Amino acid sequence: MAADPGLASDTSTFLQAIAGDNGVHDPNGVFWLSPDIQLTGPTSGIGKADPGEDNIVDVTYRATANGTVPSGTESLSIELYAANPSLVMAPNNPQSTAHLDSIGQPLLAPGDSRTIQFHWVPPTGLPASDPQAPGHKCLIARAYADPLTPSAQNFFLPEDPHVAQHNICIVPCGGPGAATRPAGCGTTVTTANVWNKPQKARIRATLDTDPSKTVREIAIAHLKRVKGFQRLATKGPKAFGFTFGGVRARPVAPPKISKGTVVESEVPLEPGQVVSFRFAANLAGGRLGEAHIFHLTHATAPGGVQGGLTVVLLSI
Repeated sequence: MAADPGLASDTSTFLQAIAGDNGVHDPNGVFWLSPDIQLTGPTSGIGKADPGEDNIVDVTYRATANGTVPSGTESLSIELYAANPSLVMAPNNPQSTAHLDSIGQPLLAPGDSRTIQFHWVPPTGLPASDPQAPGHKCLIARAYADPLTPSAQNFFLPEDPHVAQHNICIVPCGGPGAATRPAGCGTTVTTANVWNKPQKARIRATLDTDPSKTVREIAIAHLKRVKGFQRLATKGPKAFGFTFGGVRARPVAPPKISKGTVVESEVPLEPGQVVSFRFAANLAGGRLGEAHIFHLTHATAPGGVQGGLTVVLLSI
């Protein structure tokens, strides 16, 4: 992990990964649920994009109390990117993300913050694989002093204070038997190798039956608009895991984690490679209306976690 060297001279501007972190992002926390990014679809509501309509994305950016920007800086640049449910994303790869807009903004006073609105009208008729396709979206915002040039290849998450993610996906499974078929409730997830060398990516899913206050509040804010939701599950499903196509993934024994149940696979990725896989669970025997929370992460042995996504599977 590292911060973007192109933005190193801006020690003032930041986004929160977790409320109150002052731009010091915790790589061991749920850093992909930033409170500083929120999408609201005019029809679908929080977290989902509606094609052909004006979707509002609120982005809050901040200034540290004692930081500085480069000499001659007159404004800040605020960028917004969208993706399908994803772990690690690349700014310059249209298979991974879509750059929605960049907005110039005045400098902030030390310790100040400001929220701006992006107006995003996704095209209609896009294939499901397109980052601007309808449904739950993963969002990345980046804010920095305008004389600087950030990386076009890498967001440098989670360490870079100028960047934050908001990645959560609600998956309702309903209809006759849809939620009870083995591995029948799930979603497609994308991830990428944004480095210039091959990597062995560790793709991990962790069941969260005792979510933190932050995770609980964010999940319920999304779930309360879904017809049929009744409660968060306190017990895990029968089974869950990954299905990979086109890459040779191998299951690995994950390290012991104090809470929840974990599955993990090692996936070889070439430089710049984008891959998709399916994450699914067997919800047979569970109670209707229960939502199961999972945290998916992409890590490398030397570099730690580089991106994450919270997936909530709902039996309705």
